[in-house]
Amino acid sequence: MDYIGEICPVCQKSFTDDDDIVVCPDCGTPHHRECYKMENRCANAALHGTGEKWKRSKPKENMYKVCPVCRFPNRAVDENCQRCGSVLTDEMTSDPFERREENNGQAQDPFGAYGREELFDPLKYLGYDPEEDMGGATLKDVSDFVGPSTVYYIPKFKQMKESGVRPTFNVFSLIFPSLFFANRKMWGWAILAAILGIIFNLPANLLLYIEEYPSDIAGFITENKSLIQTMNDVFMIADMGVRALFCLFANWIYFRFAMRSLKKLKRNGAQSTRIKSVGGVKPMNMVYIILIKYGIGIFAVMALYMLFTMLITINDFSTLCLW
Repeated sequence: MDYIGEICPVCQKSFTDDDDIVVCPDCGTPHHRECYKMENRCANAALHGTGEKWKRSKPKENMYKVCPVCRFPNRAVDENCQRCGSVLTDEMTSDPFERREENNGQAQDPFGAYGREELFDPLKYLGYDPEEDMGGATLKDVSDFVGPSTVYYIPKFKQMKESGVRPTFNVFSLIFPSLFFANRKMWGWAILAAILGIIFNLPANLLLYIEEYPSDIAGFITENKSLIQTMNDVFMIADMGVRALFCLFANWIYFRFAMRSLKKLKRNGAQSTRIKSVGGVKPMNMVYIILIKYGIGIFAVMALYMLFTMLITINDFSTLCLW
């Protein structure tokens, strides 16, 4: 609870953001910690046993208006509900941190099933119903799984859910496809994109680093430079085509990945905290995929070198047999 601006009953000074405040467990009276230690008791000990509680001297500002139709917590300045459009009045304001005592003394959250977490951002779901079924999981589950960039993904996911496969534009997956998939924890797609990138850039790398290769390989590349250059042109076009596909369908791939993961999590009874930990982003994965990509690249170069050496050996052996 916010005690800023209230008066300490011992020193009669207002509480500030920097104060260390303790609250009496019996009557709820706030004190400065030092003041409480000095008195060694609650300043309102007379209230104990009477059932009375400490009351605010400073009226609280209402932060939200609860829609009477859909129970969505709107901002205090809103005149219409962000979700359903119903008219809101000042009488609908509520304290998002206050819990009401109802149903035989059981504490009730004033916003019901939506919980306190969503109250920090009443526009978190962009006016959509957080309980809407997205195909095996609610929109709230999808939002928890996506984590960052929810505002970007939720409208696209809703369109995909309603109309099926839908091309959209994802710039990150166009420029760095393997990094995009790794950051979103889609390792299968990340490794596939890394392998394709290595293959498509192989002819260009052969031509670029020709001076660093052993003389026999450098000579082979020089002799077949025209063929390798043609392969490079073809592979560049193929690389651009694959990147374009990733750009247009990366969001769809992510949507299907999110829904498959959520269905599995929901079957196992996972709660919001678990969903958030499994989903979201992990930037460190981008470092891992770069290391994996370089590892695959080194392995590919070594494999090519061994293949070339083997072919040279076979050729030399054939020449000796002819003699």
